[in-house]
Amino acid sequence: MLRYGVLMTLGGVLVVASISSAQAGSPRLLAGLDPGAIALAQTEPAPEPAAPIAERTDVAEVEEVEESFPVTLSLTYTLVTDYVYRGINYSEHDKEGREKLNHQLTTSLSFDLNALGLGDLGTLGFDTWWEWYADQDKINPYAGGDNLQEIDYTIWWSHAVDPIHTDVTLGLSFYTYPNLAKLLRDDDARGNNNDDRTVEWWFELAHNDAWMWQWLLADNEDAVLSPTFLFAQDVGAGAGAVWMELGISHEFEVPWIDYLTITPGYSLGIDGGLLKRYLGLSNPGHLRLANQQVSLNVDYDLTPLLQLPKWAGGVGLNGFLCFSDALGTAESDGTTQDEFWGGLNVTWTWGG
Repeated sequence: MLRYGVLMTLGGVLVVASISSAQAGSPRLLAGLDPGAIALAQTEPAPEPAAPIAERTDVAEVEEVEESFPVTLSLTYTLVTDYVYRGINYSEHDKEGREKLNHQLTTSLSFDLNALGLGDLGTLGFDTWWEWYADQDKINPYAGGDNLQEIDYTIWWSHAVDPIHTDVTLGLSFYTYPNLAKLLRDDDARGNNNDDRTVEWWFELAHNDAWMWQWLLADNEDAVLSPTFLFAQDVGAGAGAVWMELGISHEFEVPWIDYLTITPGYSLGIDGGLLKRYLGLSNPGHLRLANQQVSLNVDYDLTPLLQLPKWAGGVGLNGFLCFSDALGTAESDGTTQDEFWGGLNVTWTWGG
């Protein structure tokens, strides 16, 4: 009997040990077991199944940073009613009658010097400007029939001065007039004057005035009036005479038309004896107000509409109207006069 009781007890232990933890508390199963076996089984509970190991793999989100290309190339064709520069109309004659169109071409090549890895060095650029006037032979009979009046070359360097929110640009411009020399030599008032070219150094300041308007536009970081100042000195035919210009403008986005902006502008021209030297007039004079100019520019980015791929660059369209109001003695002595003109620009830009 003792041996039988021991066997029963061992059998109960084996049965209880084989029951899963979910079934070990079932009254129906426990009722058929020997009380001693139950007590022995409860002293050594069945081990809980090991918890599965959850492996977590964190996937780091990598933000792609698009690197800009250090070289920028642009080409602009301009069709304009008159070639007006610093208040003087260079594409009009007394018998012109109906406006003869003026064609202009601008090329610009620039390189971001910061790409050299030597610090913040700004941008270096080289521009050319070409001008053809449909009635050029009426102004200069020695034009040779090609209607080419002027070619300009400019080398410039630009740098952003962040502490004062100002972009500074320094430039050297070479103005050439391929068919002018013979005309000047035939002008008795000028004598043997071969000034068919001249050179000018200049600097321009473009200021972001957003900080001035924080009291009104707290979250705005864009320029409001975009004030600019230009100083130029002609060290060739201009004999050291200067020209200065103050300007303001503001770009408005058209809310119901994407990629369209309208920019009104105003500038004030100050002549330091330069204009009379250009025109071959005596007594060039000293510093004086020459003209004030109002302008309206409408710009539209055609790139999204044309669905151009990035490698093809971008295309922009610009229409403009300008009115130059001659001022003071510059108007009374005939140096400048009121001028109204307009035109259209088409620009292709690549790189940057």
